[in-house]
Amino acid sequence: MRVDPVSLKLFVSIVETGTIAAAADREHVAASAVSRRISDLEAALKTTLLRRTNKGVEPTDAGIALLNLARGVLHSLDEIAAQMAEYSTGVRGQVRVAANLSAIT
Repeated sequence: MRVDPVSLKLFVSIVETGTIAAAADREHVAASAVSRRISDLEAALKTTLLRRTNKGVEPTDAGIALLNLARGVLHSLDEIAAQMAEYSTGVRGQVRVAANLSAIT
């Protein structure tokens, strides 16, 4: 079972906005697709992450735990992108200088 970053981002968005429809608008995804991803995530993790009510959704205890973990994972993924961008722009890298013994002295 793999948990993908898109599903985690959608889950975080749902908890922050309070409804699946608002999260779908925020992330520019169809509400049915968001609901399906969360259902698949709950099935993969074998636990209920959200309590669905007529006023929106509330995270369960497992949902709150996943929320904290998901934010950490998403932050780490952003850090990866930022650090790798430094290599692609030439800010970071490795320079090798070759010289013979007489040039060094």
